[in-house]
Amino acid sequence: MSKHALQPLLAPSSILVFTGEDRLNPILHAVLRALSFGGRRGKVFLYGTQPDDSIGVLPFDQLSSLESLANTPDLAILAGEDPRPLTQIIEQCGSLSIPALLVFTGSDENPDEILKAARQHGVRLIGPNSFGMCRPKQGFSAWLGLTQPIPGRLALLSQSGTVASALVDWATWQGIGFSQVVSMGSPIDVMPSQILDYLSNDFESQSILMYLQKIGSTTRFLSSLRAASRSKPVAVVTEHNIGADPRVLDAALSRTGAVRGRRLNDLVAAASVMTNARRVKQGSLMIIGNGSGPGELAAQRAEEVNVNLLSPSEELRTKLEGIMDGRGSIGSVTTAWASCNADLFVDLAETALADKECGAVLLMLSPTALINMVSLYDQVLQLHKKQKKLVMVCMLGGGHMVALRTRINEAGIPTFRTPEAAIEGFQFLVQFHRNQLLAKQTPDSHAFRFNIDVAAARAKLKEMIKAGNKTPTADDLKEVFELFNFRLIARRQSHFLLKKPIHLRSFRDPVFGPAIGLSLEGANQWHHQTEAVALPPLNTILSKDLIQRAFPNVESFELEDLLRSFSTMICELPELEYVELADVRIHESGSIFANVKAKLKSSGKLRRYEHLAIQPYPRQWVKQVTLRDGQDITLRPILPRDAYMMAEFVKNLSHESRYFRFIANIQELTPKMIASLSHIDYDREMALIAVGDKEGEQVLMGAARFSDNFDDKSCEFAVVIGDEYQGHGLAALLMRRLFLVAHFKGIKEMKGTVLAENKRMIDFCRRIGFTIKRDPDDIGLVMAYLRLTPKFIEGVKEKLGIETTSKKDT
Repeated sequence: MSKHALQPLLAPSSILVFTGEDRLNPILHAVLRALSFGGRRGKVFLYGTQPDDSIGVLPFDQLSSLESLANTPDLAILAGEDPRPLTQIIEQCGSLSIPALLVFTGSDENPDEILKAARQHGVRLIGPNSFGMCRPKQGFSAWLGLTQPIPGRLALLSQSGTVASALVDWATWQGIGFSQVVSMGSPIDVMPSQILDYLSNDFESQSILMYLQKIGSTTRFLSSLRAASRSKPVAVVTEHNIGADPRVLDAALSRTGAVRGRRLNDLVAAASVMTNARRVKQGSLMIIGNGSGPGELAAQRAEEVNVNLLSPSEELRTKLEGIMDGRGSIGSVTTAWASCNADLFVDLAETALADKECGAVLLMLSPTALINMVSLYDQVLQLHKKQKKLVMVCMLGGGHMVALRTRINEAGIPTFRTPEAAIEGFQFLVQFHRNQLLAKQTPDSHAFRFNIDVAAARAKLKEMIKAGNKTPTADDLKEVFELFNFRLIARRQSHFLLKKPIHLRSFRDPVFGPAIGLSLEGANQWHHQTEAVALPPLNTILSKDLIQRAFPNVESFELEDLLRSFSTMICELPELEYVELADVRIHESGSIFANVKAKLKSSGKLRRYEHLAIQPYPRQWVKQVTLRDGQDITLRPILPRDAYMMAEFVKNLSHESRYFRFIANIQELTPKMIASLSHIDYDREMALIAVGDKEGEQVLMGAARFSDNFDDKSCEFAVVIGDEYQGHGLAALLMRRLFLVAHFKGIKEMKGTVLAENKRMIDFCRRIGFTIKRDPDDIGLVMAYLRLTPKFIEGVKEKLGIETTSKKDT
């Protein structure tokens, strides 16, 4: 795959600094000191005023003119006071073919004009008012923080420079290093979603912390966050909930697999576990310490944040008491005497972790003269190496404990300095794994599956809006409701399935759009905290999750069905700005009583599902087709459940087909590759698979996919057909359907890398419209290139037998 579009900006190999006109400018001096700290030699050039001698001797070349640049730098930095407008500096970068610009200073120009200039001249921009960036392992540091981050595996993206500086300072003191630090300033061009796209594919970044004030495109942000969270833990703290209802923000982040923090301390706790912690196993947390006070503080915090502490079974209690031998007490907080040797605490932990009900152990230790800290470190390290379950350590105090905490943390064991932070760190992991389950869901709108006449429903609503009826009654909406399988009745019945009436509504969040709220009747009217909120679309698992949050320990298949139908209606009818079902009673017959209120709003020319923050499974791209040999097959977007079928498909390819597809000698897909290929984000990529029937079982016959290049215009494609299914026109069929999807997504160009020896693939690409060019960087590769112009797409539709005048997606 091609180099990421933001590579020159975030990981530059050469830099040009515009120093401006003020030799004493403090920002300029701070940036140059940071660049010197990074250890860069010979690849940083200065243009403009020569900095004051007080900064010392700089290992950089001062340019008298830009024509003296032998090679084009990856990144330009505006660090000094420059009288020129920012748009003019962007234009100069474009004329020099410099692809990226980092701006520390402010600008009075209209942001729209700045963005227009950046687009016109092909320059990616971070800032104005950026606090800077660092990539420690590469030796790149251009930022205003007091502390220079040490190399590590944690990426930090912050829209507040002071927050970034504080977190880096704290983390460095704790021995936690960073792969990348980006403090964005006032984003105009590059948005958080695009930084996330880069970090999600950055091998050096194993986990991500974010502090956000503004997110840009909601759908794109959630898509980027979901893509990043699939492969690495992500923690997010937002300022003022970024303008959203806090419950809706929680619901949105939970669907991406990321975890939300409320305070800066939450990012601190997350940093401690994200770089080291293992996956939390099923089971509760046991606290083992050498003093009751800190353990009880931890237990108190666990109760506040709903972390389950382990109550030992009789069998486990007996084992632990045998080890304790009267030297302390056993319980959720197990306390041994302060005078006990280090091996007692480790033996207790090892025994607890062997119990199936125990998912993790927290060793809570205060400094005493009675514990051999060297021995404790060695034993905890050995316990961690032997265990698949999570071991955490809280070392209270300063002085020598700081150094010990750092050593334990560097050994890969999550380490904390307060009981509360330890519990919050554990809660982060529990929440992360719960959200990972939700993020794997690919819910459908169900309109296609149940053949709901969406066009008729929308026409009815538009008719009401045109007539001025924007607050229709239940009678007005009855016909629409029935299309979505709501059998509303006018009278309450004395017997209904749930113990109490419920309240169900859909409302519009100013940031994330339609949201669904569920509560007991009456509760929502007084306290929004009692209403559980989710984002459509919903499936069974997501409906169950919503019910459990609204009504703990309640199960109802009928309520799940109601939520799915309600979700489908909200997904398909953007005209429904607000819908409220009050005093809802579900009857055994399947009928529903509810007091209905609604508010309608014209949807304009929205594309299907454009009003939603999270896109449903794109069932509009499912197609039944007949091949040349008469075989009936299904073309459809891939699903996570297709993972096994995909793995078998690749395993059964010939060696040559596998080599040509992956440009590598592989025998079969790794678990990570399988997950990446089968669990995709339909907003940024698409994988269409051809599924047929072989001896009564579904088999994968071929696949075509594209992935966004993160440059807002192009994507990369790949296609492979099983050896026994070649020669039936399947590859052309899949690719032409893929062209339609890419065009619908607004992609203008499609590119692909093909081995020069793969003559059959090169000929195929030419036949379906690609231009073939030699790869200038590798003689063994060629590039297939195609512009998805309206004229080309019209031709594709004609070949597929689709009416070219139709506005339908397919």
